[in-house]
Amino acid sequence: MMAPSGWLRTAAAIVAVTSAQFSEGVTVATPSACATRFDWEIAQLTDAAIANISKQESSSASLFGFGSDTKVASPVCKVFPGDALWPSKRTWDLFNATVGGALIQTVPLAAPCYNNWPEKDAATCQYVTEHWSDPHLHVNDPTSTQWPLFEGRTCLPTDDPNDNCTLGGYAAYSVAVTQVSQIQLALNFARNANIRLVVKNTGHDFADKSIGAGALSIWTHKLKDIKFFADYSCKGHHGPAFKLGSGVETAEVYRAADQNGVTAVGGECRTVGLAGGYIAGGGHSPMSALVGMGADQVLSLEVVLPNGKFVTASEDSYPDLYWALRGGGGSTYGVVTSVVIKAYPKIPVTTMTFAFLTGPNVTADTFWAGIRTYMSYFTTFTDAGAYGYFIVVGTGPGQYLFNFMPFWGGNMTQPQLVKLVAPFLNDLSELGIAVTPNITEYDSLYKAYNGSFPPEQVGTPVGNSASRLFPRENFATPAKLNATLGAVRYAVEQGGVLIGYNIRPAMNPAVNQDNSVNPAWRKTETLFILGGPAVPNNATDAQVAAASKVLTTDWMQKWRDVSPGAGSYMSEGDINEPDFQQSFYGSYYPRLYALKQKYDPTGLFYAPTAIGSEDWYITGQLPYLPTQNGRLCKKT
Repeated sequence: MMAPSGWLRTAAAIVAVTSAQFSEGVTVATPSACATRFDWEIAQLTDAAIANISKQESSSASLFGFGSDTKVASPVCKVFPGDALWPSKRTWDLFNATVGGALIQTVPLAAPCYNNWPEKDAATCQYVTEHWSDPHLHVNDPTSTQWPLFEGRTCLPTDDPNDNCTLGGYAAYSVAVTQVSQIQLALNFARNANIRLVVKNTGHDFADKSIGAGALSIWTHKLKDIKFFADYSCKGHHGPAFKLGSGVETAEVYRAADQNGVTAVGGECRTVGLAGGYIAGGGHSPMSALVGMGADQVLSLEVVLPNGKFVTASEDSYPDLYWALRGGGGSTYGVVTSVVIKAYPKIPVTTMTFAFLTGPNVTADTFWAGIRTYMSYFTTFTDAGAYGYFIVVGTGPGQYLFNFMPFWGGNMTQPQLVKLVAPFLNDLSELGIAVTPNITEYDSLYKAYNGSFPPEQVGTPVGNSASRLFPRENFATPAKLNATLGAVRYAVEQGGVLIGYNIRPAMNPAVNQDNSVNPAWRKTETLFILGGPAVPNNATDAQVAAASKVLTTDWMQKWRDVSPGAGSYMSEGDINEPDFQQSFYGSYYPRLYALKQKYDPTGLFYAPTAIGSEDWYITGQLPYLPTQNGRLCKKT
């Protein structure tokens, strides 16, 4: 978008900041020092800068002022494109000028495949189509999501250019932020103009929290700075640490840790935004069995509040916000720009992979006896600090496959892992299940990660998933184990795809684990993710909704029935989860809700299943298919 030169000069007066320079490298900080803000966090919006607007653009000055901390009356619905109150082109151009030309009008990734978009281009369409399942394609786009179902499937790759492509649930505009002042201006503008606001980092969340029709999106992907502290000595903490911009992804953190001879806690998927939704949701990790959740590692955060103010959240600065931001969910209390996380000494990792499946010598019942055998060792393995990542899937009528991807022995040598798993492998052999383990020892987490975990595949247009955190008690007695296995087997036999994590986050006195991570995580022995009934990619909305209903009310209900009072992992959970407040947040929900009212009294931040989302609704939603391509309105 282009703005008149006079407005560009006005923007320079409004935002008296310098452009930040970004690097893919890692900065090594001075030892024994608290983390200072990144250069792009120092440049902030001020009352004086806003006052310059009233001098030069008095008619629009009210759009950029900071908010109050008190609840004020506001319209029932967010303004929507086409409404009389939707900002004019002149206003959008002014806003673009204030953010230094960083405003992007949304063009869906697959728009080049369609004749009804001026971007129509056969070569680009072919590239997008071929790479649609690659998460990097969506991460590097300001508005696309890795899971397009709840966007409404309105602009998917196609070989019919006469099809129609619309924005659907994608945001109308996004700001490619490179400095804090742009976030402050975007929050103030969205709040004061009553525009729906969304925040996108990588777009990985299963519930598509980063999309919304008619929204202004804050895109944090470019905040890539990494600073390493070999000896971070600050407010009682001593040892290695990293300061990370909120756009930094898991693979980038693992690489930086390896380069500096340490270990960091991160996710399993390479493109997960570590300092974004990952930590906000709690964040499970191959390291969790040794040192706890991703959110447990956070020493401090920098965050722009809904009123536009920029603050530090730590144990002694906004301690309630510090508690809430570490596990209480993203798109709720503000926009986190950076975090400081604890690091650990470099560790060896030994992994094991193998698969077994039904066949001439392995009946379906024998196969499931093998799964039961593995589940009977869950507590043994987590007690030893091990972690398992695996899949169970049907391959045909009465035919099934189990595959380790991998079994992970953090801080274990090969002999130690071999000794740990020997009884389990012997028990499988006695069942007649012969496996040939591939066991590999690595000298660091980064090498083990790259050598073991398969690249993720995304972009499925009809996929919906759910999850359950099964506590230790589900595997403590034969009766409970059998009931759990029965519920799992039922779902897989009906067509579900099970992705499992044998994981129990460790208690770790070296970090502050008094945070808002779902209490169910502190009791869990495994996270099971369940993919719903298969439907064709061209299925109707009604067919997709029917499949989602089966997932939520039939398959997952059996899982809930055998684990009463347990929970689910919000970042990889069911958007239709009943009583999501209890499942995703547990007993912490009332406190989190009260903090939502304190820090966001106007309801600027909304996302599906986020704190306070029950106070809002999206128009035009189909039951069990809550797409985000309608208007956002308050319940009255």
